[in-house]
Amino acid sequence: MIVFDKQLLENTFLLEQAKRLHDQCFISKEQLQDIKQKLPVLKSNSNILIRIGFFILGNFLFSSISGVIALVIMGLAESHFWIMMLLYTLLGIGASEFLAKEQLQFGYGLDDAFILGFQALFCATLGIAFESPMAAFIGLAFIGLAACIRYVHTLSIILSLIGITGTICYAVLELKLVASAFLPFILCLLAVLIYSIYLKFSKDKKLYYYVNPILVLQGFSLLLGYFSMNYLVVRELSESLLGLAIANGKDIPFAYLFYVFTFLIPISYIVYSLYSKNRLMLIIGLLTFGFSIFTIRFYYHILPVEVALLLGGTVLFAISYLAIRKLNDKETGLTFKPVRGSQTDMLKNFEAIIVATHVSLEPMESESKMPFGGGGFSGGGSGGNF
Repeated sequence: MIVFDKQLLENTFLLEQAKRLHDQCFISKEQLQDIKQKLPVLKSNSNILIRIGFFILGNFLFSSISGVIALVIMGLAESHFWIMMLLYTLLGIGASEFLAKEQLQFGYGLDDAFILGFQALFCATLGIAFESPMAAFIGLAFIGLAACIRYVHTLSIILSLIGITGTICYAVLELKLVASAFLPFILCLLAVLIYSIYLKFSKDKKLYYYVNPILVLQGFSLLLGYFSMNYLVVRELSESLLGLAIANGKDIPFAYLFYVFTFLIPISYIVYSLYSKNRLMLIIGLLTFGFSIFTIRFYYHILPVEVALLLGGTVLFAISYLAIRKLNDKETGLTFKPVRGSQTDMLKNFEAIIVATHVSLEPMESESKMPFGGGGFSGGGSGGNF
């Protein structure tokens, strides 16, 4: 199913691991160069800026070719516009296959433009042909998953997850398959399901190529689980999408439950991430906990802003200080020691360079006016005079 040659794809991932080992000072630069020479790999861009540049160039190329096709078959635009969109989709698929098989591009930027492009066009084709957003969301879910599997494309799994979420939301809000009040709980169950899929796939060593898409599954499930039960999100979407009018002194259904989950979910993320040493979950837990505080202050102004910021900064400083004192001498597990390969010694080198550029190192000349050497100071000297 994967379009790339398995050996080249494996070599590409091995080279990435070798670069990480070099950054962490496990192998030397000479060893890394030797690995690069011996392993044939796919063409990819590790520099994100270069990859974005090629992505923009690919979009221009895709749109230019599509424009030429539109000039040739202009008559279809009036009555069968979806056929034109389907032709553009096939063009994107063909270009993606060519770049992967012939040009051996993997995460290069140019291939990203065509892979993401044909997925968007395919969804638009289904939406126009069936005149239904539901068809577009379903198509996005399937085409995103297929593109992720075939091209080992991380961004495609995001589109697939968006398609799945959009399908459920549309079915509940528009088709009324279930009462709209239960939508947050359904999305929370979807997040649990996605996280269970992540747990299953993360343990399968055969899916090593899909390590980044699997991480996306984890991050998306954690964010979806939190925001589906966040009080601010539920209340605002209830007012805008469901037309729910909340009078003074009233609240949304199950309000206290959403209050509890607004803080319980991020705290659970933080506690479990510290126990399991999961960095991504810890980061998401801290960010969502901050958003939980913003959620409460959005509706209830208990303290003035300046007092709240002062108290929050004091609490964060105290927590950080105590955490550093507790973890400063630990060598294993959760520790304050620098990560190996972080090159903390470079900071001292930067300090030395900055000092050297601001401090003059030229020897200072003596400004003494005392005429040594000529014999002119209280006695005879080299000049022979008294």
